[in-house]
Amino acid sequence: MSDAKYREVHPGVYLLHLPLPMKPTIVNVYLLRCGDEWVLVDTGMNTEDSRNALRSILAELGCAPAALRKIVCTHHHPDHFGASAFVKELTGAEVHLHPAEWERAKNFAPANRADEAVVFFRSVGIPIERFAHIPSPAEFWSGMYRPVEPDRALADGDVIRAGEREIEVVWTPGHSAGHCVLYLRREKLMIVGDHLLPKITPHVGYFPGGVADPLGDFLASQRKVQGFEVDEVLPAHGAVYRDHVHRANQLIQHHRYRMDVMVDIIRAHPATAYEIATQAFNFDHDAPLSYQFPATFETLAHLRHLLTLGRARPEVEDGVETWHAT
Repeated sequence: MSDAKYREVHPGVYLLHLPLPMKPTIVNVYLLRCGDEWVLVDTGMNTEDSRNALRSILAELGCAPAALRKIVCTHHHPDHFGASAFVKELTGAEVHLHPAEWERAKNFAPANRADEAVVFFRSVGIPIERFAHIPSPAEFWSGMYRPVEPDRALADGDVIRAGEREIEVVWTPGHSAGHCVLYLRREKLMIVGDHLLPKITPHVGYFPGGVADPLGDFLASQRKVQGFEVDEVLPAHGAVYRDHVHRANQLIQHHRYRMDVMVDIIRAHPATAYEIATQAFNFDHDAPLSYQFPATFETLAHLRHLLTLGRARPEVEDGVETWHAT
């Protein structure tokens, strides 16, 4: 036996703990036995430790690589889709992903940071001149992200049939534009990716070229999943849990509170998204870039939603966007 970690959370449904080289240090992926075939939900990151763990678990469960027929990914982020090329090569399985996710997967490929990105960083107030080097996506992820072009495009309401199982696709944009959760109606299980985590709030950020109101999408998606009858929630990070309706309400309230905090900040003094983020998320220029940038993008998502609610408005001067309370 290896030291690979997994457990059966429902008859024929296995939670696999795959290691990550950063926090959170584990991602949960799910392996479904469907009669003579198997389905893998998410792939983990493309690291040697993660690949070895997945190989070991497949062997221990008696899942021959050729028996794994479908790889269904909730979204394109490296800990969910990063090893998709490896798993496809190992098994020959069909890869399923929402088309909006494949389009965004290409964002991790550039070796050089685009000039447009630098303009965007400056426009939101990020003091990039303070940082010696901001790594490009390819530099940051290096070989840990090896995506493969999907064979099948996921769409809201699709039903994926595998053996005796029916896996319903529920489109839940917000954390990413094409994020999907998977619902097993007979089993009353919902595999939620990063949409509905039990202890932490998934990142919801605004990026140029993306959707206009990602936080609005995220809140609508939380209300959407509340309409499903679910006995157990299977998240990508954290423990399996119950009462998804309550957890969705907690996430909705959390973001309402964040918006109130940001309105209070700009009511006292108009500020850039970066300046607002330093107060709302309590960090300074010495904080890791891996914290500063996502916090700023998440602040932008809140400000964009406040704009739709008529509670905040931007003003642009010399290419820099300052936010004001209305």
